[in-house]
Amino acid sequence: MKDRTALIQELRDLILDRLVPLDDDELINDAPLVDEVLDSLGIAEVAVFIEDEIGRPLDPDEEVRATFASVDAVVDFILANR
Repeated sequence: MKDRTALIQELRDLILDRLVPLDDDELINDAPLVDEVLDSLGIAEVAVFIEDEIGRPLDPDEEVRATFASVDAVVDFILANR
């Protein structure tokens, strides 16, 4: 099972390598992702990442802005729902 540091790095790699053209230092872990960094396609990609990590689909009540608020929020959600 991946620890917090590994999850953060994998999520950052997904965002920076596949979703948005930012430099590593431009993505702050506690900065807003929704509307600031990710579009709807990016949010869908992060949702798949979350589902892969928690081993189940997200419930509709989990698909909220708070879940995708920041890199830290996504990782906190994964760690709380494994």
